[in-house]
Amino acid sequence: METKKYRIYADSREETSGVPKLLESMGIMVIRRQLEEGDYMIPEGIIIERKSAPDFVKSLFDGRLFEQAKRMSAKYQNIIYIVEGDFRRSLLYYKNREKQIQSALVTLIIEFNVKVLWSLDQLSTAEYIESIIRKSFVNKENNEVVVHKKPKLDESRQWQLYILQSFPGIGEKNAEKILDHFGSLEKFFNSSLSELASIIGEKKASKIKEIIKVPYKKGSKGFSSLENYYDNKG
Repeated sequence: METKKYRIYADSREETSGVPKLLESMGIMVIRRQLEEGDYMIPEGIIIERKSAPDFVKSLFDGRLFEQAKRMSAKYQNIIYIVEGDFRRSLLYYKNREKQIQSALVTLIIEFNVKVLWSLDQLSTAEYIESIIRKSFVNKENNEVVVHKKPKLDESRQWQLYILQSFPGIGEKNAEKILDHFGSLEKFFNSSLSELASIIGEKKASKIKEIIKVPYKKGSKGFSSLENYYDNKG
């Protein structure tokens, strides 16, 4: 039996929508559990919220959407809203308030770095999610360097995760594993290669140790990013 290559976490309450079963029919491994935020979570760092068009418009007015986006932006680097249904028809209930809706939508995108996708129905939603999963997996396989959002200065835990996720190949899940094992960044930096390799694998551990130990060369312009550095090293 072939092991499914792609996986996603789906909130257990999404089962009635039929989207999880559609994803499984597309070859996606769907792991059901109750999520703290969002409806779907893709390792590592992508959260997806599925909303009907009427509920999306209503939540823009009552403030629920901004509160939710604020919570998710503190935990995830990529936030995606999939709005399902006829958005223009939903606006009919808010005549002469189109400007307010536009302003609220722009605020959501600019201030919370949210992406919004428009879906016709559940099948369209599942197809969007499948494309996002496959694209994120390709990026991960190619070892692309992800720029993470800086946390607030008083959030020590978020800073710890932010620092760890700056290393190549370390996403939110591996960062959590490292902190759970070592308990602090100091112990992580002073750990041996073999101990770190036992948690995240020898290849990733070796890259991290090399970055930690390599001397800093002032004014060096050989590579524009860590990704280019490792590409050129082969």
